[in-house]
Amino acid sequence: MPETEILLIEDDWDIAQITLLALALDPRIAARHIEEGDEAIRQIKAGSLRPDLIVSDLMMPGLNGLQILDILQREGLKRMPFVLMTAKVGQREIATYRKRGVDGVVIKPFDPLTLGGELMAYVEKPRAYG
Repeated sequence: MPETEILLIEDDWDIAQITLLALALDPRIAARHIEEGDEAIRQIKAGSLRPDLIVSDLMMPGLNGLQILDILQREGLKRMPFVLMTAKVGQREIATYRKRGVDGVVIKPFDPLTLGGELMAYVEKPRAYG
């Protein structure tokens, strides 16, 4: 039975489906997909969604991944690791993201066979949230 809930915020349906299939390979993970950052924030605020980890696309219409993170931090809702998914990234960008509070970056395209383990490492890493 899955013990870790991962929230995927991704506007691209194909990438979301590939990601969800990749996460389904790890029996420890239950993954949920929401297409828009506004909706994810609304559900987290309402308490109807309490993920152990958030994985968000960086570039999306509406709120982008960093804007979602900023809102969660500002409103005291970042109680879990936050990982960005992006295809456009270099070491300088990763350092900037980490300074903003991002816990990790998954570079697209990712390896579906190792994605679950890679994300679980963020959940299992001891760190104070909230």
